[in-house]
Amino acid sequence: MNMKVNCPLLLGTLLASSIVLAESTPSKALLVLAKSDNTLAIVDPVSMKVVARMPSGPDPHEVIASADGKFAYVSNYGFGAYNTITVIDLVAQKTLPAVDLGPLRGPHGLAFAGGKVWFTAEAAKAIGSYDPATKKVDWVLGTGQNRTHMISFRKT
Repeated sequence: MNMKVNCPLLLGTLLASSIVLAESTPSKALLVLAKSDNTLAIVDPVSMKVVARMPSGPDPHEVIASADGKFAYVSNYGFGAYNTITVIDLVAQKTLPAVDLGPLRGPHGLAFAGGKVWFTAEAAKAIGSYDPATKKVDWVLGTGQNRTHMISFRKT
């Protein structure tokens, strides 16, 4: 009888302590992908402590943060087998539904510019942009080039 009373109390104490120990995402953070674990870690660059770890989707390859630092986008590459970009809420520290790129397989390189996620789709020999506001791929350009691998923007 006494054991039944103490177990819920112990469980409640453990849950409360884990809530208290949870750390918020620092305003400046390192985003680290672990390919073998399929996870993204948020690391405090001052203390080098892992603040949180979330699922990143299969075969995570590249990660980019939104301009406001609230979201991370992870390309799920799979040597052309996958066609998703995983979305992670960095404030809530949770994985959101992935972006399905349809026939644009092998997403790899990522950039965030103009409020959009720009990506390469290596197996599709294309580049494209995903608009987080509309939750749609809104632009695609075929490159016709093997190994359409990385993308970068330069201010002029």
